[in-house]
Amino acid sequence: MGLIFMEYPFISVVVGIRNEERFIEECIESLLRLDYPQDSYEIIIVDGMSTDKTRDLVQKYPVRLLLNERKNVAAARNLGVKNARGDFVAFTDGDCKVYSQWLKILVLEMQNAPDDVVCVGGPNLIFDTDPIFGRVVGYAQETFLGSGGSAQSKNSTKKHYVSSLPNCNAMYKKSAIQEVGCFDERFLIGQDGDLNYRIGKRGHKFLYIPEAQVLHHRRGTFKSFSVRMFKYGMWMAELFKKHGEFVRWYAFLPSVAIIFAVVLLISSIMYFAPILFLLVLMAIYFVLVFVTSIQVTYKMRSKYGLFALFVIPVQHVTYGLGFLYSFANSLYLSKSRSRSDN
Repeated sequence: MGLIFMEYPFISVVVGIRNEERFIEECIESLLRLDYPQDSYEIIIVDGMSTDKTRDLVQKYPVRLLLNERKNVAAARNLGVKNARGDFVAFTDGDCKVYSQWLKILVLEMQNAPDDVVCVGGPNLIFDTDPIFGRVVGYAQETFLGSGGSAQSKNSTKKHYVSSLPNCNAMYKKSAIQEVGCFDERFLIGQDGDLNYRIGKRGHKFLYIPEAQVLHHRRGTFKSFSVRMFKYGMWMAELFKKHGEFVRWYAFLPSVAIIFAVVLLISSIMYFAPILFLLVLMAIYFVLVFVTSIQVTYKMRSKYGLFALFVIPVQHVTYGLGFLYSFANSLYLSKSRSRSDN
């Protein structure tokens, strides 16, 4: 890749964390081992007032530690950007491990990209040592049915332009973040999607680099996964309400499917055709889920990949319910305010 002829601008690497004692040392050590001149990058760890041993562990290393009293990730990233010495800011998460060439590849690609490219990033890969459930979720979300083709999860092997890049693996021109007013701290989830949407509206571009790899721990149980997907649905609806259009084209599909299924079920009380139509649609859906579960099984090289038969429908249903809940809650609050005004 001709890396030895590149320039080495100063980079600020920002990691927003909270209660990350299990993985933070692995993350920091991987950042300290980057194949990049040590005097040309800094590591800024922004801690959201952790209640475990995270801060004690961070203080063992030659990194900058900042305290984030607001606790959420958006505020952590804003604090990191504010204190960044570099003109470029790279983000990863406390439960990630970066490859040694990660930063060098991002910098090289940014230098060679057109001027309208303000963010470059790559895939967040799965640790083969993570628990089975977490790996099934991770591999399921790499499929089209699990991600809608989003760079957040779909790990393509080709360099290409994308509409957004997840901030567990991304490097920005700092000026592009500041130009749009930084991260919206109201968003507990999806703050990177919101930021990227606003940046994209300014005519800037995002470039996906498959070689810039980060390993990302997948955790959780069925309960935590369901709750997380419900919250993702809620915050995606909040993004829609903020911008008046869908940040991601597939965001509304699970909700529409749920509403459509309910309408068909109610209609079937009077007519036979709706229930027949619903059964046909469900059969098609579960064929797609089955094919996807075979893909997951192949990727995992394990029979446990078949758990995707269960994981994907749960993801779609809980995400869709979260999306609908956000709108229903807004409607309820709007009516309550209207009644109080009267």
